[in-house]
Amino acid sequence: MPELRRFALSRRSDLLLAAFVAGWVLVYLGLVAPARDRHWMVLVFALPYAAALGVRRKWPVPAAAVACATLAAVWPLGLAATVNGALSIPFFLTPFLFAYSLGTDAGLAVGLAGTVLLAACLQLSNAGVFNPLGEILTVGPWLVGRVVLSRRRMTEQLQARNEELRAEQELFAAESVRYERARIARELHDIVAHCLSVMVVQAGAGQRVATADRAGVAEALTSVAEAAAQAQAEIGRLVELLNGDPASGSLPQLPMTEELVRRASATGLAVSCRFVGSCDRLSAAVSEAAYRVVQEALTNALKHAPGAPVDITVLGQDTEVRVDVVNAAAQERPSGLERSGGGYGLAGMRERVIACGGSLASGPTAAGGWQVSVLLPVH
Repeated sequence: MPELRRFALSRRSDLLLAAFVAGWVLVYLGLVAPARDRHWMVLVFALPYAAALGVRRKWPVPAAAVACATLAAVWPLGLAATVNGALSIPFFLTPFLFAYSLGTDAGLAVGLAGTVLLAACLQLSNAGVFNPLGEILTVGPWLVGRVVLSRRRMTEQLQARNEELRAEQELFAAESVRYERARIARELHDIVAHCLSVMVVQAGAGQRVATADRAGVAEALTSVAEAAAQAQAEIGRLVELLNGDPASGSLPQLPMTEELVRRASATGLAVSCRFVGSCDRLSAAVSEAAYRVVQEALTNALKHAPGAPVDITVLGQDTEVRVDVVNAAAQERPSGLERSGGGYGLAGMRERVIACGGSLASGPTAAGGWQVSVLLPVH
């Protein structure tokens, strides 16, 4: 059945029908009709009509015009009796195909005019005797063709919309992957950069005092171990989140900033931290974002301004919290850490803050240092 349907909807079926009509006329004139009734002039009418049937899908309006001309010529040529007799089946049951093609493949005005003209020519070929079958075989199929045309256009619009939705879905998927990659890179940077910076600074301090101060070496190694343990714990939580598992430990929050300050102070950095107002009403996401901002700012101070004092101020208000991290200009020689990293620090901070509905401003200070100011909503 699918093959038969595809054949019926193809132009090959029209060519077969045209050959059938022409063959019907030839067989009738050559074998069936009596000698006195063999009006070979019928071929002048039949062959153009059959040819029009064969091309009605490709050229619906010209094909309908040829069909109208041949049907209108039946009565003037005196062929009405022959055509309306034994040849009525192929010539009066096929005009609906022309009307249907005018409905599906021609414009509204042109198709309607062609259908009315086709119905009128059918009446003329009937020797002037009115037959309602002519209107039934033309107007009805034309209306059906218009309905099919509207459904076809609707189908095309739906297909185009589906293509747009598929393209948007692919774009959304690609954007989601890009965003997730950026989020993973930001998380890894926040975790690894700070802890490794502390470890490098402490390891360098331990090397400098290795021969003179065994207590200082032990303290440096303790700080390195703490930083490594923190990095291991946070990377473990990140892996759990990426796997879709609930985090086994609590995420870092703003009150844990004191631990950051203690660890940074152990590296020799002069860090002061002040909490003004209440910061215990912050949501978990806002509290973590504020913690990460302080962590990244301290990391940048360790890398780019060694030995410079750092001042951290956390101001809690009714609807928002403000975090300011200011460091002075570098007071020691560069440690080499300033060349590490991929430049994700400020970009990662900004993405975190914006995701929470806040704002971030950063830039050099008048004294040659650097300042990071963040404003976050409480919820």
